Amino acid sequence: MEMNKQSSIQEELFCIKFELDALANSYCYKKSERWIKGFIPSTTESHHLKRYEFALQFTKDKKVLDIACGCGFGSYLMAKDGKASLVIGVDLDKEAIRYGNYKYSSPSVQRFIGDATEFKFQSKFDLIVSFETVEHLKNTSEFVQNLYNNLDENGILLISTPINRITTTTLKNPYHEIEWSFSDFHQLFKSKFSIEEIYLQDVLVEIQHSTIKKLFYKILKKLRFPLNKKKYIKGKDLEIFRSQYDMNQCFGGYQILVLKKNL
Repeated sequence: MEMNKQSSIQEELFCIKFELDALANSYCYKKSERWIKGFIPSTTESHHLKRYEFALQFTKDKKVLDIACGCGFGSYLMAKDGKASLVIGVDLDKEAIRYGNYKYSSPSVQRFIGDATEFKFQSKFDLIVSFETVEHLKNTSEFVQNLYNNLDENGILLISTPINRITTTTLKNPYHEIEWSFSDFHQLFKSKFSIEEIYLQDVLVEIQHSTIKKLFYKILKKLRFPLNKKKYIKGKDLEIFRSQYDMNQCFGGYQILVLKKNL
C-alpha cells in the first residue's frame, strides 16, 4: 500500500511538472505542439477537441489505432464517449505516454511508445485516427504505407493536416517538415486510399475580386471614401467540403480526410 501511495505521488509530481512545462512553452515561448488538456491556448485546444469529437461517430464497438496519440485525452475520449471496444495509442514521446497512462487510464485503452512509420499490432484496425501527425514526418510515404498495412479491409482512416496555400518545406513552424496545399495533400493517398469525404476546419480563403471591382475600390481609395473591403472568408469550425470555397486561395485552417482502403 505504501509503495502504491509513493508511486502515485511520483506520478502526480511528474504530471504537474509536465503541465507547467507546457504552460511555459505555450505562453512564454509560443510553442504548443502537444495537446495537454487545459494547458494550451483555448483556440488550439478547441481545434484538437473538435477533431476527436468528429471521430466519435466512427468508434462504437470498433478497434481503433490513435497514431500519434500525444498525451492521451483523445484516445480516452474515443474509449469513454465513443464506446470503442479497444483504443491503441502510439507516440514516440515516452513522457506523453506516461502522462496519458496516469491521467487518462481506461480498461479499453492501451498505449505504446512507438514510431508512426513502423508500429505494428497483432491484428488490423477498424479505424485509424491520425490528427496533426503527417506534417511532422520526413518519410511520409512510409507512414502512408504503414497506415495502409494496419487498416482492415473495410476500415476507415481519419487524417488531418494544416492547409497551406502552396506545398512547402520552408515553414515558420519549427516542428513541421512539410505543409501541403489543399489538393496536393490528397495526392499522398491516391494509390492506397480513396477519399470518401473531406471536412474543413476554420479555413481562411482569400477573396479574389474581379478587375472591375478592383478598379472600383481603387477609385474609392483615391477619393478617400472609407473602405470596408473584405479580404478573406473565414470558414466554420467544422464543415464538410462541397466546393463552397475556392481552395486554391486557401491559406490557413485544417482539412480532415475520411479515407477507405483500396483493395
